[in-house]
Amino acid sequence: MTTATTQTAPEHTPTPLSLRSAWASIPTPITTVAALVDGRPVGLVVGSYVGLSLEPALVAVSVQKTSRTWPLLRTADHLGISVLTRAHRGHVRQLAGPVDSRFDTVGWTSDRGAVLVDDAAAHLTGRVVNEIDTGDHTTAVLRVDRVHGQAPSETPLVFHGSQVAVVGEL
Repeated sequence: MTTATTQTAPEHTPTPLSLRSAWASIPTPITTVAALVDGRPVGLVVGSYVGLSLEPALVAVSVQKTSRTWPLLRTADHLGISVLTRAHRGHVRQLAGPVDSRFDTVGWTSDRGAVLVDDAAAHLTGRVVNEIDTGDHTTAVLRVDRVHGQAPSETPLVFHGSQVAVVGEL
């Protein structure tokens, strides 16, 4: 008779460093959340985007509580979500940089005040319907009211292994 033995990994109390390391092994899409604020595009890069529900159409994004951009965006009538692609690889740092220059060399359009980055794999617009305190982040739930011209042939960017990567090159 053969018996199977299982080995378990040693247990450790999670630390921010160990959690960050574990989460780095999970690819997450890189998106922007953006709107016109006082006539100018304002946005931020989000690496924690998830589709929540088809009926009603809901998505969620998580934003660090230390963000100085989120307070400008959270009350916008419409927010644009753009799923970034290989074409945006060189713009990710800029879009995450100083708020006044994030869109200086990035093409974009606006729909009802929502800012959509050109050549994205998908564009969604919606409104914040709920905000949830999730530790050092705020998770915003948005009700999607429009899905704009998707480009499914575009290869999306992901954050994986603590770096920007392209799906298919992982």
